[in-house]
Amino acid sequence: MQKLSIAVVGGGLAGCECALRLARSGHAVELFEQKPLFRSPAHVSDHLAELVCSNSLRSDEPTSGVGLLKAEMRALGSQFMEAADACRVPAGKALAVDREAFARNMSERVDAEPN
Repeated sequence: MQKLSIAVVGGGLAGCECALRLARSGHAVELFEQKPLFRSPAHVSDHLAELVCSNSLRSDEPTSGVGLLKAEMRALGSQFMEAADACRVPAGKALAVDREAFARNMSERVDAEPN
């Protein structure tokens, strides 16, 4: 496989997952994020993948569409799901996370990736 240089714009949930997946596939990835230079009033940290409105990622039940998607992401080795599971807080049948711990965890994963 040819090693590519790939730019990913945005250090949110999808941007971090995409950048990590590509980097772990052997590609050189540059992740562009506006923080810490610019941030919305809702952002409180310089971490990537910061959840700003809610700590809930909705249902974790595999019988629901969003729960099934999470199960599929876990089966595919999603870094996003590994971080979410590591930072989980009680929320009934929903997957909710400690927002600060989750953003810190995702930032550490991206920072630690050599590609």
